Amino acid sequence: MRVIIKEWPNRTATILTANGQVVWTFSSAAEARQACHDWRSIVYAGKDDCCVRAGESADVFYSLA
Repeated sequence: MRVIIKEWPNRTATILTANGQVVWTFSSAAEARQACHDWRSIVYAGKDDCCVRAGESADVFYSLA
């Protein structure tokens, strides 16, 4: 699954699916990235490629919009 972290002018950040559905909004991009890592490590426990950057191989990855 691909997710995108969109940072807004007020410095909040939203995790979005590839088709634009809002997953959650956080108070910062750093918080959103941490949530992505935490979610990935729970869903895919034992795999080493936790929330890799866009363009790299993984089942779940994020990119900064």
